[in-house]
Amino acid sequence: MGPKADQIDWNVSRRQCLTFMAGAVAAAMAPRPCFAEENGPLLRVAISTETLAGANINDARAAYTVWIREVTKHMGSVHAEVVPEIFLPSEQLLSAIRRGAVDCYGITALEYVKVADLTDPNFYLLQDYLADGMEYVLLVHNSSPFRRLADLRGAQILTHYHRDMVLLPAWLGTMLEANNLPPADKFFGSQMTRDSVNQVALPVFFRRVDGACLARRSWETAVELNPQLGRDVRALAVSPKVVPIAVCFRHNSSAEARHALLDAVVNITALPAGQQIVAMYQAHAFVVRTSAVMKTAVDMVTQYQRLLAQQQSSNSRKGHP
Repeated sequence: MGPKADQIDWNVSRRQCLTFMAGAVAAAMAPRPCFAEENGPLLRVAISTETLAGANINDARAAYTVWIREVTKHMGSVHAEVVPEIFLPSEQLLSAIRRGAVDCYGITALEYVKVADLTDPNFYLLQDYLADGMEYVLLVHNSSPFRRLADLRGAQILTHYHRDMVLLPAWLGTMLEANNLPPADKFFGSQMTRDSVNQVALPVFFRRVDGACLARRSWETAVELNPQLGRDVRALAVSPKVVPIAVCFRHNSSAEARHALLDAVVNITALPAGQQIVAMYQAHAFVVRTSAVMKTAVDMVTQYQRLLAQQQSSNSRKGHP
């Protein structure tokens, strides 16, 4: 017997997971009440609101307050000063990075491309499951007529609304171009987002929509819990491995403060509260990587931005808005 749509709950709710996740990384990087010695090294930290994927920002700030109380009392003195708002709108954060007003920042790959030249290439803080990148999948039912990407012209597509999915438009756009197909908004009949994995994958299983896009990691977890999904639904396309979100450092940030912060975050799982933090991230640990881990995402975003510019130019010549 196949899975029933009202009996499956594969993940913690998006809001719960994202709220604690966003607060967690801010808390891990936050200091004790005395942020830094008067003339000591200092890191000014901020996180992009784009990493929240729609989670309530006030809830995220509240979660941050809880984590800072539990975590920082065990972490010693970390010379990091979180901006009062904690989470900054994208353009405000990017402007602060360019001005040198922020030293450490949690951003999406889409934002990273705009400040890559200002970022230290040697220190990128990631959840462990992103250490080698992650993949997206485009799913279809085995009984459907869809055998290649071109067959999905006019199809109804569902996508998972999640922070890890920020590069999905770039993947779809570049993949469609590589197959000499129109842009996604003209190729697919409709594209809709849903908050949870079951709301994305089950409609494909029950043949209510034509296709679905989500992280391979989420799909594999769903199949482990419900093997029939894996028998009846398959991946028509798989993305390259990309890193959608990272915590980065400005190239002239304090080496001493950066080392202290990285050491505290990487070793956070030694604390009971730290184990809860990484669990909220749906990870096991945090790891440090170099800029090499961002190359595929940067190449994809750069190509996608070129496509968007070409499409805008073409529309302008044709008199379209």
